[in-house]
Amino acid sequence: MNRTILKEKRKEKIIEFIKKSGTVSIEDLARELGLSTVTIRKDVKELEKAGLVDRLWGGVSIRESSFMEPSFAQKHILNIPEKKAIARTAISLLNPNDIIGISAGTTAYEFARLLYQFPNIHVVTYGLNIAYLLARIGINVVVPGGFLREKSFALVGEETVAFLKRIHLDKCFMGVDGIDEEVLTDVNMAEAAVNRIMIERSKELIVIADHTKLGQRKLTPIAQIEKVNVLITDSKADKRLLKAFEDKGVKILIGEVKEEEL
Repeated sequence: MNRTILKEKRKEKIIEFIKKSGTVSIEDLARELGLSTVTIRKDVKELEKAGLVDRLWGGVSIRESSFMEPSFAQKHILNIPEKKAIARTAISLLNPNDIIGISAGTTAYEFARLLYQFPNIHVVTYGLNIAYLLARIGINVVVPGGFLREKSFALVGEETVAFLKRIHLDKCFMGVDGIDEEVLTDVNMAEAAVNRIMIERSKELIVIADHTKLGQRKLTPIAQIEKVNVLITDSKADKRLLKAFEDKGVKILIGEVKEEEL
């Protein structure tokens, strides 16, 4: 596993322990995770810089405001023309009878709205609102069990992961909260775990993310950038970043916004 992923997983464990325990000391963190206090201090300093924790006299605590995740409805109204353009481009990658996976999220929802054009495909999704939409337009859809996250309508947990381990996908269309030159990331640990399994079970990973997600790194790592086959974004994307992705072997596709959508 790449050093960046290991470091991010370490930070994830630090966050989990602080959330469970409340305010904790550097020494307690080091003892719990089996690491040196020097390493813990470096990680905590980076987490504080990212706005995720507060260092207090005698300990570290979660900065609660940093975990105020916007709801699906709040995110859905952002960058709508770009998301629609990305969805139209993503549809062009489908073949009849494909078995595809779709993540939760607003860009994924826009993509799902266009699947009426492919009545013979089979879809696996843990996005409950996406599954409902697909059922209404007559698409074959499979939904795992699990616990429902109210913020994103995503099904998560051990049952979700166990189910996805038993399926096969030709293509996985995945929205992410962050993608930089090294890693894909998610704001939520449970959804990140589900996404990791979807990637493992798919022949091809297609990331669908508007320009605001590029260059961002959120709390939980999903996969290294080398796992991505195709990135579909919009014309506002940073060209330097796109070149960095291409250098890692990622194919870049740009969704063009229609003039009447502006």
